[in-house]
Amino acid sequence: MHLWSGEGVSGSACELAGFGYDSWSNPDPETAHLAKTEAIEMEATVTQALPNAMFKIKLDGTDREILGFVSGKMRKHFIRILPGDRVKVEISPYDLERARIVFRQK
Repeated sequence: MHLWSGEGVSGSACELAGFGYDSWSNPDPETAHLAKTEAIEMEATVTQALPNAMFKIKLDGTDREILGFVSGKMRKHFIRILPGDRVKVEISPYDLERARIVFRQK
């Protein structure tokens, strides 16, 4: 029996793998309405500028320094960030070592 000839094979590759077409197009109705986990919003101070629009930032109220990157809208509008600037960041609950810089405070 040759797999590519179609002899003795019923259904598509997705069905053979256990994924019916309906499972891709129609997700489970119980989990379809759940939102993503919300980001943690904090304020921080930029301590060091790194290449590729990344920064070392120190979170307020803690002594932790994490890696921050500039959000897309801030890149689009050419908002400059320098060491010493106060910024608002969003931290994903999945990776607490990286943060998205979403606002530069005056």
